[in-house]
Amino acid sequence: MTSTHEKRRTSFDAVVDTDGVARASRHTLLAQVATQVSRLAVSVILARLLTPQEFGVVAAAMVVMVVAWQLTDLGTAAVIIQREVVDEALVSSVFWFNLAFGGTLSALTLAGAQPLADALGQPQAAPAIRLLAAVSLLGAIGNMHHALLRRTMQFGRLATITIANAVVNSVLGIGLAIAGAGIWALVIGTVAGVATSTVAAWWFMSWRPSLVLSVRRLREVARFSIHFFFSNSLAVVFDQLDKVIISRMLGGAPLGTYAVAQRTVLSPVQAVSGAVSTVSFSAFARGQDDPEKLRAGASRAAGVVALVLLPAMVGLAVLAEQAVAVVYGPQWEAAVPVIQVLGPVAAVQALACITASVMLAKGRSDWLYRWTLAYCLVGAAAMAVAAQWGLVGVSLALATVVAVLKPFEMRMALGLIDMRLSTYARTLLPHVLITTVMAVTAWLVAQGVAQVGGGSLDQLLAGTAAGAVVHLGLAWLCRVPALDDARRVLGRWAVRK
Repeated sequence: MTSTHEKRRTSFDAVVDTDGVARASRHTLLAQVATQVSRLAVSVILARLLTPQEFGVVAAAMVVMVVAWQLTDLGTAAVIIQREVVDEALVSSVFWFNLAFGGTLSALTLAGAQPLADALGQPQAAPAIRLLAAVSLLGAIGNMHHALLRRTMQFGRLATITIANAVVNSVLGIGLAIAGAGIWALVIGTVAGVATSTVAAWWFMSWRPSLVLSVRRLREVARFSIHFFFSNSLAVVFDQLDKVIISRMLGGAPLGTYAVAQRTVLSPVQAVSGAVSTVSFSAFARGQDDPEKLRAGASRAAGVVALVLLPAMVGLAVLAEQAVAVVYGPQWEAAVPVIQVLGPVAAVQALACITASVMLAKGRSDWLYRWTLAYCLVGAAAMAVAAQWGLVGVSLALATVVAVLKPFEMRMALGLIDMRLSTYARTLLPHVLITTVMAVTAWLVAQGVAQVGGGSLDQLLAGTAAGAVVHLGLAWLCRVPALDDARRVLGRWAVRK
């Protein structure tokens, strides 16, 4: 006879195999693409309607929201995913702890909206920050349900939740933007999307919290959780640090320009790396005691990310001038050099997310915390000094920090699974060579079209098409293994006749 406790415990577990990971990746990729496309669409429309100064106000408010959102669960969701065994007492205790912390964080953000806006150098952002304070509480209510769906590999349902968030966010945001709501279009759309996500998570995950709050169970996970919280907090700070420095030292208009450039770069990166890192952490955690399996998983995940993101980001950098002119218009010309610098950097950061998942799956959140602290300290100093050279200076400083420190972090993480960095790099070398040929081809074709009088749109279309043909052709001729993994992820979308 199986006890109630055992039934409850096994309901939190899932079997992980290659096909399951492929399905999970497919669902998560679909959700990420929908999310990033919707966010980029809202940004493009707002960029057409707002000035860089007005967009800077939105960016400042979103800095506060992103930080508060990421700090909501204190790393406890990662604990639920990473631990080999969880039970009702632990999950319920974590839920109530999260709810209390999220409510407190929301209240503090609401009360401190004006000082926070003043500190960012954008006092006009205070009303938007007040409304965005609700995100912390809404996120805390749904965090455990999202974590349990990830732990049990129910990525189909998670994809539905994410897409529902994206649809509500984009429809409401675009509708309000067209109606003339200005910065409130993005703010209201964001809050409504998070509320939808939380309601949907409760709908799809049948678990409900019991009236249990065990301090002893919370202490059991405190070490991993606290280290993850600190590393996540520092990562969020590092991700927002460039915008804070730009806002304080350069002003609202440069911040708006930088925010548009960064969103352009991050939309495709987050669509792919977000899907891969989300699934890889859950899958790696379930196989954390099998180094051979983790080595194979890390190599294959890196290959898929490199196959998609290296050409996308390098291609975007090569054709940045044409892309900005066509998509955003001449008022955003200052975003071009920022995109040219940040594009390749974003691809490197995406590859590093995979090794970070290995570190977390092996329970070494303390290592990740120490490395993230190094990023923050070095990055803050570098970007503050480089701000005197404007947006390009800040972008180059960020690129230098990533290029110098990321290889050391990756080497340390790979050491946990007895894998050399050189072995990991060999997986990426064919993609680097193919991408180089692709980039040269795209640039030459775009320049050729310009010489015969073609406009920005003609150059962008011709360069993109030529680059895509060369990249796919070389990848097929070289038989890169990532093609098979990509087809497996795409499933029936890529079945060959």
